[in-house]
Formats: sequence, C-alpha cells, structure tokens
Amino acid sequence: MRVSFSCFALATALLASTAAAKSSTQTQRATCSTSKPTSSSSSSTVSSSSTPAPAPEPASTAPPKFPAKFTNPIKPNTGSDPWVIYSKKKDTWYLAKSAGGGVQITATRDLAWFDSDKNGTSVWKAPKTMHNLWAPELHHIDGNWYIYAALDDGKNANHRMYVLKGSDPNDPTKPFKLVGKITSPDDNWAIDGTVFQYTYGNRTKPDLYFIWSGWPKKDAGFPQNLYIAKMCSPTKICGNRALLHTPNAAWQKSGGKGVNEGPEMLHHKFKDSDGKTKERWFLTYSAAGSWTDDYSLGLMGLDGGKDPMNPKNWWSIDDRPVFWKNPEQKVWGPGHASFTTDRKGDNYIVYHAVSKSGNGWTNRTMRAEKFKWNKDGSPWFPRPSKLGTQLPHPQ
Repeated sequence: MRVSFSCFALATALLASTAAAKSSTQTQRATCSTSKPTSSSSSSTVSSSSTPAPAPEPASTAPPKFPAKFTNPIKPNTGSDPWVIYSKKKDTWYLAKSAGGGVQITATRDLAWFDSDKNGTSVWKAPKTMHNLWAPELHHIDGNWYIYAALDDGKNANHRMYVLKGSDPNDPTKPFKLVGKITSPDDNWAIDGTVFQYTYGNRTKPDLYFIWSGWPKKDAGFPQNLYIAKMCSPTKICGNRALLHTPNAAWQKSGGKGVNEGPEMLHHKFKDSDGKTKERWFLTYSAAGSWTDDYSLGLMGLDGGKDPMNPKNWWSIDDRPVFWKNPEQKVWGPGHASFTTDRKGDNYIVYHAVSKSGNGWTNRTMRAEKFKWNKDGSPWFPRPSKLGTQLPHPQ
C-alpha cells in the first residue's frame, strides 16, 4: 500500500527517533525527500536539471503502448546514483551510470525500465591512472552533450570533478572524450558536480554555474559542504567557489560527520492564484551518510531572479528532510535523486534506496515515483513505497 503522511509530523517523528549513524572512511550516494502540500497539482513545467535536453521535434516512431501499472525497481539488479534525462527530440530517456571503470549510457523509450545489462552502451573508459568513478551526470548544453563525474587516483582525498564531451551532438550513446578536470582555483576535494543554467536580471542567455559537494580544505574529510562557482563554459570554472550550505542540523550528520552531497536543481514554472506566471528554482541535496538508513533529501531555493553566487540569496529548510526513509514500506536510505518528466509532462523523482535496514551501500536499487507541486510552487514528494508496489505507469 502506498501511504501519504504529513511531512511535518513524519519529519518530527523521524528526528525524534534517529539513531546514532554509522561512520565511514569515505562518502558515496543516496538521498530521500518528502514535503507536505497545502494543495498539490501535477500540471506544470519541470526541468529535471538545469540543462534541458534538445528542443522538441516529432519522434520518428509513435510512443510504445504501456500497461496501466509498473513496479520498482526501474533497472534490473542493483544500482545507485541514478541520473536520468529526457530528450524530447529523440523521445528517449537516458540513464548515466558508472560501470566497468567508465561511464555507461542506457537509452530507453520507457521511463519505467532501463535494461542496462542488455542495452547499456559504454561511452568512455577511464585510463589506468583514474579510479573510483562516482555519480556521472549527462547534460545537454549549447547543442552538445557533456558528462560530469568524480574520479580519483586511488585515494579518496584526491577525488575531483572531471568533464567529458560527446562526439555526436545528436546521440549521447556515442563515444565521449575527456576534456579535463573542472575545478575552482582552490582545487579542493569535489564530488557530485551538477550544472545549473540560470537566467536572471537583464540577461537573455542563461549563465552557467557549477554546484558540487566539497570539503572546506584539502584532506579535511568532513564536513561535506555544498559549493557553487560561475562557469565560463561547459568545461571551465572561471571564479572562486562560494559556500552554499553546511550540514549543521543533526539529521544531516552520521556519527557526528556532516554530509551534504548529490545536489540537483529543480525548475518550476507555474501560475499563481492570480493567474500570473512565476518561476521558482529549487536545490535538492542528499544529507547524512549514504551508508546509513537515514540518508535523505534536503531542500534549498533561490527566488526572485537573485544572484546565485550570493549565499544570502538562498533560503533553506534545515529543520527536517523533505524525502526520507519509510520503514513501514521497507524503504531505507532513499537518496541521490534526479528529476524528469514523462511524455504527458507528469513529474518524476528518480532515486536509489535499499529494502533492508542496515544494508548501507549493499543492494541499492533504482526507483521512480511521481511527485506533485504545492500551491506556492514548491515540490511535494511522496512517501517512498516498497518494491513491488503497483504505481501508475509513466506515459
């Protein structure tokens, strides 16, 4: 059974019952989120990331016919850190994941099923000097495909973000080439980088910003903070980083170690109660240790066309997560989410979780569920449901 609860009530219960989290020598992925609507609506425009795929064109073939229901997971076997992007031009969803020491892209016309084992394509293989590839993201920027991923030299303290460029602007399943490291001048530890395209003020073309999880200084270990920097191009940062968020709240810590990671932008254009068109930008992120049951999603936002490089322009919800574990449904450690839509424009959160308490990084699976919007334009995420739950099939 799929259950909806009051976000505030559940968050309060969660915080009250949070056990001491396990510690770990390094951090990986996972997220969870849930927010309670005063009233929700599913008819709106969402950007699954700050970098939308190519503009709409008629698909070469008609969409497949789907059953009325689907069940999670959306990928066979295990999987983590799901990054899904929809190309209207190709009428295709693409899943980016680490595999075989490189990056694999899986294309599908069914949002509810990514058969990476059969249909995944290796688009880049890391050289022997590069290891531990984490959480690749696929973005479409200025007519080209780019992949952003974290790699190191075998030592976690040397994790940095790197960018790859696709060889075919029309097909992200074709080979990619390494452009190089993408970093701010401080060159500190960095993982989970994402690109934010944002238009504000009198600008007519979006500015590019890079948002990632990083340490305050080299070899710091913890906390993992969220940082932002201006980009000169899709492959280069051209300014100093600014601190966006620090994991100070108890629910964002595990074993005393604060974790903010997996940042993802969510854009919503909607009409308010007066019929006026408005836009809001939200930043979701994963909090607490990805190796724990308490991995969850937090929420920040930027309103009013303000400068994203000024941390004071961002608001944040720090008293509770917005998407978190649901023991009644056997869901623990939901996190590292991405966002997309189906053909009808319905909005989906794609995330990973485990079905047994204490599994940590073991047996994580990729899942998708529909989410809606509150009247104020903020996202309303459902309570995560257990594997095998019958859910409406994305169109």
